[in-house]
Amino acid sequence: MCKSLREPEHLVFFESRCSIGKLNPDQYFRGYSFLTLKWHSEELYEISDRDRKSFLEDMSNVARALSVVFKPDKMNYELLGNGMPHLHWHLVPRYQTDSFWGRPIWSGSRARKRLTREDYEKTVTLIKNVLRK
Repeated sequence: MCKSLREPEHLVFFESRCSIGKLNPDQYFRGYSFLTLKWHSEELYEISDRDRKSFLEDMSNVARALSVVFKPDKMNYELLGNGMPHLHWHLVPRYQTDSFWGRPIWSGSRARKRLTREDYEKTVTLIKNVLRK
């Protein structure tokens, strides 16, 4: 994860001192994004108070922007790390119409949804525009 923070480049929509935000290539849940700490750390308690506050503020601002753009019924926040040991948030807009409503997104099998490059770029632009305000 440390080596692929900005890859693929066309999915990146946010960068701050602490973090990088980018769309998940799998858009089964429209707007599903990651916010990743820019340097390697595996636990929130391992980073300084200043960095933790910045990372959490970045997460909140990105979640707000995703909410404005995608208008979900609920935003899910996950900070796991047992599968990919590097601090990164899963920001998952949830919709009552999704087949996993009321359950974790990991609770069943589903086909991945890929967009065209043009659709990814349009989505990234929409999110960037909200973050600039």
